[in-house]
Amino acid sequence: MKNLVIASEYRKLRLLHILFTADANYTKKELAEMLHCSVKTLDTDIKGLQEIFEPHIAHVYENEYYVLLDVGEQVNFTYLYAATVSNSYLYLISKDIFEGQHLSLTEWAEANFNSLPTTYRRIKQIDTYLAESRLVLETTPLDIKGTEIRLRFFYFQVYSRTYPYTKWPFPDMPYERINAFIKSVERCFGIYFSLSARMNYAIAIAVCLTRFKQGYRYVMSDDDAQIWATLADTQREFFPVDHAILDELAGKPLPQSEQFINVLMCFWTHFSYVDEGQANSRIKYGRKDTPEKFKLASELATLLAPYPIRNQQLILAETLDFLSRFLFIDKVNVLPEIPYPHIAPDKLVLSKQIRDILTKYETHPKHHYIRSNKAMMVNYLTNLYNVIVQQEKRHQILHLKIVSENGYFWEEFLRAEIRKNYSEEQIIICDELHSHEHLQHIDLIISDFPFYEEVSVTTNRLVWNMPPTKKDYEQLDLFLAKWNERE
Repeated sequence: MKNLVIASEYRKLRLLHILFTADANYTKKELAEMLHCSVKTLDTDIKGLQEIFEPHIAHVYENEYYVLLDVGEQVNFTYLYAATVSNSYLYLISKDIFEGQHLSLTEWAEANFNSLPTTYRRIKQIDTYLAESRLVLETTPLDIKGTEIRLRFFYFQVYSRTYPYTKWPFPDMPYERINAFIKSVERCFGIYFSLSARMNYAIAIAVCLTRFKQGYRYVMSDDDAQIWATLADTQREFFPVDHAILDELAGKPLPQSEQFINVLMCFWTHFSYVDEGQANSRIKYGRKDTPEKFKLASELATLLAPYPIRNQQLILAETLDFLSRFLFIDKVNVLPEIPYPHIAPDKLVLSKQIRDILTKYETHPKHHYIRSNKAMMVNYLTNLYNVIVQQEKRHQILHLKIVSENGYFWEEFLRAEIRKNYSEEQIIICDELHSHEHLQHIDLIISDFPFYEEVSVTTNRLVWNMPPTKKDYEQLDLFLAKWNERE
């Protein structure tokens, strides 16, 4: 990964990560050995980090024996990463090119107070990184060339990985308007973006619209256009995607290919399904319209079949969505990453199974992207599937929701009474009955009144007295016994 950025900038990221995640303190000599550099070079990197961060954000310093890192409140490693990359040559040059500065190499060096020989050396290393993304760096004037979709993905990486340090970097593209478009996508397809994923999706859209306004166009192949025209036809009748919002931001109506790509860029980040019906719909159309991808996703998702997981369909939908990240992008070459950690022993079998399946498919013409992205795909899917398995162990515990016609205080009282008699290893007490953001997991509702009219609530129910009687607890004990005996 060292060739992804200038060596000194990569070392700073590695140094930050080591200090941020360290369980023990390290001497300068130990750190220099870990970073494969001299102590003198390490001193230069420490000074460089001190210049990047305000002391209340982060401060790298030495005491008598060790190199230490102090980090301010509400500051995580993602923020430190964003700040470091925001001060890199890669970001500064890419930003000027994206904004249409059209500077020569000499002009750029002068504007950024660098000597021309130093800038040449940095440019050479940046060119190596761009080549791995199938892009070319030109210097007369400074420009990045490549297919339009690769360029948009690259600039999406540049801006999404430097946010939130850079704040919202698109003054002509108000976030509030883009978010209104994203909300129409959510309503249309029955999905939900977390706040951080929403910001990434908004950045992707802003990059796309900026390129369009600059005169660059994305054109889909006929086959892809047909697939996504079919997808558009399946939109919810009463909740269409509001493309007029983006037409307004672009200054003129977007052609169909640009409309589609602004929706499809949601796969460059992450989203959740609001209900199981939408996940099943995703699978239905995936099977019909992209059978090769569906076959690979099915084989991968089947790896979790031996585990007692409630909703295997949701795993299949999630896997399909991950593979869709490679739509039109044959090399998802992300900005400089800290190396993937060694796979824990308990994940080795799963990791090997995933790698074996991907290796089997990598020679298929519809899956040519696997070979260039295999390490990232194995790492992502191993972690995803492991989290699902671990979470399912928690889901084996009964999830209980309490509802009282007398309101909050009675519900709190009953929670406390139940907790006196049952441990968290037996019962997890949930808060929400309906979730408007993602799927909600509730196994049993205890209420002091029956609500037969709520036909949308199909969860198991027990009707209790308030306060509860001995008979009520006997009902719950019987339900728990049957629950624990299920396969």
